[in-house]
Amino acid sequence: MRGSRLRAFRGYPVRTAKRAAYGVLSCLAFSAASAGTIASQPTGLWYTPDHGGVVQIRPCGTDLCGVIVGVTASPSGAMPRDVRGVPQCHLTLLNDLRLQDDGRWHGTVRNPEDGRVYDAEVWLPEDGHMRLLGYVGLPLLGVTQSWQRFSGTVQADCHFH
Repeated sequence: MRGSRLRAFRGYPVRTAKRAAYGVLSCLAFSAASAGTIASQPTGLWYTPDHGGVVQIRPCGTDLCGVIVGVTASPSGAMPRDVRGVPQCHLTLLNDLRLQDDGRWHGTVRNPEDGRVYDAEVWLPEDGHMRLLGYVGLPLLGVTQSWQRFSGTVQADCHFH
């Protein structure tokens, strides 16, 4: 029976090669479909993951940046300060975010507690929460945070509710 015999393709049966090709094509189609939703601009107001601050992501020239616009005061009522002793209110956390071919915004993120700067990727998956990946060297070794949109009000003195 000539039709029941499988021919080999580089040592793999034709069925296996076809399954692999379909798998690759499916992954590519999924990536292309999700790229449209990921490329949304993350502009607006966002809670930090601990809800202790509000960051506004906005255009800064041709890029996007993120500035602290709301901070929860310490129990003593004092405004939290960065590593240099400067109040964290209006501190720029995210810099040089540029939209890349992968549909993510790539730039840098600053940790206000120690002043260190990390590479960053920002994107908006379909759940509406912003994802921020901070890393050194390889994204695989980084940490991803989930940020929620802020819908409250921010006062001029950086307090929010």
